[in-house]
Amino acid sequence: MTSLYGLARILCVTIGFAAVPKARLIHFKTSDHWNIAGVYYAPLKAKGAVVLVHGVGAGFGEWDSLEPKLWEMGLGTLAIDLRGHGKSAQAGKKTWSQFSDSDWVSAQKDVEFAVRFLNNRGFKEKQIGLIGGSIGANLASRVADKLKLPWAALLSPGQEYRGVRLRIPQNVRLCVAASPQDSYAFQTALSLVTIPNVVFLQASSGHGAQMLAHPGFVERLLSWIAKNSAVSQKR
Repeated sequence: MTSLYGLARILCVTIGFAAVPKARLIHFKTSDHWNIAGVYYAPLKAKGAVVLVHGVGAGFGEWDSLEPKLWEMGLGTLAIDLRGHGKSAQAGKKTWSQFSDSDWVSAQKDVEFAVRFLNNRGFKEKQIGLIGGSIGANLASRVADKLKLPWAALLSPGQEYRGVRLRIPQNVRLCVAASPQDSYAFQTALSLVTIPNVVFLQASSGHGAQMLAHPGFVERLLSWIAKNSAVSQKR
């Protein structure tokens, strides 16, 4: 569900002394006729952008605390409600609680068309990264591989969630993160640490976007993004 704070931020957000541009509640259609909603913050300059992909039963409000920090780094953000969730739930269509595994696999299109939305606003693939939590991490891994995006941060990925298998793309810089209490995601993340393009971050607790409640973890995540995104390439 979209948080009340997230809805309020659609009107205006202030970070320190710098006012973030008004967020836009946007919609786009996928090739299989889902109308996907999202919240988009354009950067001051088109350095780069990131698509944020939530977990099961959540929504774009999962990323409320992270979006301003990414914007301060110079990245535009597009946080989406996956099909069947929040503002992407549609009359006459299934909601997420009714999804089969094949429905979840099809949600990959939501992320692909979010990238296309950014393409239409002047961002090239080499400027776009992905951040996903839980099943959103698995979806992000598959889209990063298919579209050959430069980087992705996968928070609590699993070998498979609801039929969506994790994919480790070549030539994509990956940050995988998990907490020891989240044993399935933690073991999945640890199994990837020997891959050259993968960096592992450990959080003290939480699953997916819940790990963002820990400031030390967020600082390390943002540091990795700053080094691996289009922002660092512009400096």
